[in-house]
Amino acid sequence: MPWEDTKKIKELAEEEISFVPFKNFKSVPTNVVLIYPNSYSLGMSNLGFHSIYSQINSREDSLCHRAFASLGDNDFSKIRAFESGQPLDVYDIIAFSISFELDYINVLKILDRSGLPVLAKDRERPLVIAGGPSVTFNPEPLAPFFDAFVIGEGEEVIHEIIETFANIKYRSKQEILEGLSALQGVYVPAFYKVEYDGKGRVSEFSVKTEVPARIRKRWIKRLDDIKTESVILTPNTEFKDMFLLEVSRGCGRNCRFCMAGYCYRVPRERSLGCVLERAEFGSKYKKKIGLVGAAISDYSHIDEISEKFIKKQIKFSVSSLRADTLREPLMEGLARSGHRTLTIAPEAGSQRLRNLINKGIDESHVINSINLAYKYGICNIKLYYIIGLPTETDGDIDEMIDFLIKIKDFMKKMGNKTGNLSISVNPFIPKPWTPFQWVGMESTDILNKKISRLENALKPRGIRVLSESPRLSEIQAALARGDRLMGFLLYEVYKLGGKTSSYKKVEIEGKNLEHYAHRSLDFEDILPWDHMDIGLKKEYFINEYKRALQGKFTRRCTDEICSTCSICQHKGGGE
Repeated sequence: MPWEDTKKIKELAEEEISFVPFKNFKSVPTNVVLIYPNSYSLGMSNLGFHSIYSQINSREDSLCHRAFASLGDNDFSKIRAFESGQPLDVYDIIAFSISFELDYINVLKILDRSGLPVLAKDRERPLVIAGGPSVTFNPEPLAPFFDAFVIGEGEEVIHEIIETFANIKYRSKQEILEGLSALQGVYVPAFYKVEYDGKGRVSEFSVKTEVPARIRKRWIKRLDDIKTESVILTPNTEFKDMFLLEVSRGCGRNCRFCMAGYCYRVPRERSLGCVLERAEFGSKYKKKIGLVGAAISDYSHIDEISEKFIKKQIKFSVSSLRADTLREPLMEGLARSGHRTLTIAPEAGSQRLRNLINKGIDESHVINSINLAYKYGICNIKLYYIIGLPTETDGDIDEMIDFLIKIKDFMKKMGNKTGNLSISVNPFIPKPWTPFQWVGMESTDILNKKISRLENALKPRGIRVLSESPRLSEIQAALARGDRLMGFLLYEVYKLGGKTSSYKKVEIEGKNLEHYAHRSLDFEDILPWDHMDIGLKKEYFINEYKRALQGKFTRRCTDEICSTCSICQHKGGGE
C-alpha cells in the first residue's frame, strides 16, 4: 500500500472509538471484508454498514474488516482493507453494503483496482456478495458483477451465510452458490436466465437449476433483538458529534413515490426502554444522540423520549419529521438540543399532487409546524419538494410558488424577520416496488426549466433554492429501473472512465440511458425485479396507482390487521 494511504488510515484509526473487538486477519475460519462503495466519511455515517460489521464480528468463527472507495478526496490506487492493509482478494468473502445507485460505478472501480475480474463469471474466488436498500429493490443492474445478493434486511441472514459458507468453503464455486441459494433472502443471479423481446423488454425469466422461482425478502421481526447503532465513533463523518441510534424501521404512511415505505414494510419500532438505555449509553461518548427512522415524529413514544431527554439533559437530533405529527415536547427537545432549522417535506407543489402521492398533509400542517418551531426559537425553515411527479402541470408549480411566498410573508408577520426559508428541489425518480414503477421519468430539459422557473420566482423574494441535478437523477432512474443489460451498459461506462458524461456515449443492444430512465411500462409487462418477493402483490400496486390518479387516500399502517395490502397476514415474506 502506498505510504500516503497507510498514513491516512493510521490517522483515521487513531481517532476511532470502537465497541467491536478487533480481530487479526486469518485468526478465524471465515474472513470477511465489508465494503462501502464511497468515502470513509459516508460509510461511517451509515447505520446499516455499522450493523452488519457488528453482527459478523460478534461471531467467534468469523471476522469483519472494512474497506472504502476512498478515505477522502483522493481515491485509492489499490483498494485494501482498513484494519489489516491486506488486499481484498485474500479474504474469503467480499461483501458490499450498497445504498445508492450512483455508487454502482464505484463497485466496478473497487473490484478492478483490487485486481479482481469485474464480471462474476470470470471469478472463482473470493465470493463477492452485496446487500443494502438499492439491491433489495432491484439487483439486476449489478447482477453481472456479483455472485449473490441479500434481499431484505441482513442482520439475521448474514449469520446463515457465514455458517453455510464455513461448511462448504473448500468446494467448487458452483456448490457454494447452490448452498447459499437455499437460504431465504439470498439471490444467486447466475441461476436465473433473462430473455428479452424485440422492444428490449423482459419477455421471460426462468430458473436454471433447483432454486426458488422468486426470492423472498428477509426482515427482522423484533428490532430489540438487534442493535442498530453506532459501533465505531469517529470525528471524521458528517455526524461527528452524534451517537446514531435507530428507533424504528419501515414506514406505514403509504407515500406512493417512496420505495422504502413498501420494501421495509411491516413498520416496526424499538421499545421505549431499549431506546432510552442505548441513548444513555451513547451520551457518555458523544454530545448528541441522532435518532434514526423513516419519520421520527411518528414514533409512538417520541413525546416521552423528548421529555426524558430534556430531564436528563441529553441533546438529540432527528433524521426526519412529519408536519402532521410534530408536537410541543419534540420541538422543545430539539430547541434545547441546539436546533436552529426545522426541516419538513411537503414533497409536492400542490394539494392535488399531495393527494396523488398520498402524503397526508396540507398547507395548514406546514404553517402550524413553522409557528410551533418559532415558539421555541427555531427560526430557519427548510422544505423538501419533488418536481416532475406524474400528472404535474404548470398550475401545480404556480401553487407551489404562491405557497412559498405566503410562508415567507407569514414568517415576517409573526416576527421572524431573520429566519431563512430554503427549499430543496429534487426531480421525481420512479422506483421499483412503488405504484409509480411503470411511469417514465420526466425529461431533463423540462425539469431544468421548472428549476429555473422556481429560482427566478423565489430568489428575488429571499427564498433560497437548492436543487438536485436532473442529469444525475436521470442516471439514478436508469439504474433503479434497469435490467441486466443495464449492468453491461454500466460496465461500458466504467471502461470509458466512469464520468457522468460517459453515460451519453454508450448503448447496449440499441438501448441507452434515456431508454431506461424515461420509458413507460405496461401493467402486463414482466418487470426486471418481478422475481423478488417483498410480500406485496403486483395487483396491490396497480390498484394504488389507480387510486393515485383518482386522488384517493390510503390510510396508514397500524397495529391492526387490515386488508389494504395484506402483508401482515403473509408475514411480509419474512417467514
